[in-house]
Order: sequence, then structure tokens, then C-alpha cells
Amino acid sequence: MGITTDNFFENIYSVIFSPKQFFERKDLNISLRLAIATIVFIAIMTKTTMGIFDGSVLHWTFIFLLIWNIISIVFLWFLTALFFEYIAKIFDRSGKLKELLFFTAFAPIPYIFFAPLDLLKNAGEFGYIISAVVEFLIYIWIIYLYILSLKSVYNISNARACMMILIPFISSFFAIYWIVGFVSKLWYIFSV
Repeated sequence: MGITTDNFFENIYSVIFSPKQFFERKDLNISLRLAIATIVFIAIMTKTTMGIFDGSVLHWTFIFLLIWNIISIVFLWFLTALFFEYIAKIFDRSGKLKELLFFTAFAPIPYIFFAPLDLLKNAGEFGYIISAVVEFLIYIWIIYLYILSLKSVYNISNARACMMILIPFISSFFAIYWIVGFVSKLWYIFSV
């Protein structure tokens, strides 16, 4: 049983249970429609299951929140892919936006497990601790899937893929540090 892009749920199953095999395939038919369908599926699943567990699915504003969730997740996915494509210029590997959009659409699939974990948080202190640990592991899993997708698209090493993911965090830390320092100095100047 091979991995094909024709079977939507088979791809999701493959990403969950054999991600390395899925992301290392070179004979996949890259489809932006399948990528968008995957992102929309993730958005619908996360919002709907969260709504079922917290009861908001019965509220009349749920459909608007669901539409907003779909639009924002698709926009964030596209923006993230553009950012990775821009960072890839550092390594002289850019020009593969379509492939990047396809593979990064499958990286956030583990987000569908967050809704049941939120339910577990309400099961007391022990449930909250277990849920927090599992959520942390899911975040690590998602980062791993992003590393696999970046490796597959740009044909780079693990270290470079990790750097592509860490560069935004490091640069945002320094940007926030610089902004806080600048604002505090301005505050000091104008308060004297």
C-alpha cells in the first residue's frame, strides 16, 4: 500500500503513522487543491471538536467563528510558507513555493489532537498535567514534521532545516528586545 495524493485520508494516515516515508517521497503529484483541502480540514476539525467539547457549537456565532478560523489558518499557512521561502534564499534554495505549500499543509495535522486534550484539562489537576505534557510533545511532533517538509522541499540537512525554523524565533526575540528597550528609553526621556 503506497502513499498517493489521490486518497486524502490515506495521506493524513501516512503523515501521522509514517511521516518520514511520506515526506521523502519524490514521486508525489503536487496538488495545491489537496493542500488547501488539508488545511481546511484541519481548521474544521480543530474548531468543531473544540466547539463540541466546550458547547459553543450550539451557539449561533459558531459558523462565523468557523469561517474566520478557516480563513485565518489558510492565511497563516500561506504566510508561513512565504516566510520559509524567503529564508530559503539564505541557503540559495528558493523557488519551490508550490512544493513547500503542499508539504507544509500536512505538517500541522497533529493539531487535531488538541481538542481532546483540552477536554482532559478539565479532569482535574492530574489530567491537566498529562494534557500539558502531551501538548508539548505534539508541538515537538509538529516541529519535526516541518523539519521533514523543509528537508524534502529544499533538499537540505536536518541542521539547516532546524535553522530555518529557529531563525524566526531568534529574530523575533531580538526584535522584541530592541522594541522594549527603545520604548523604555523613550518613556524615560519623556518622563523626565
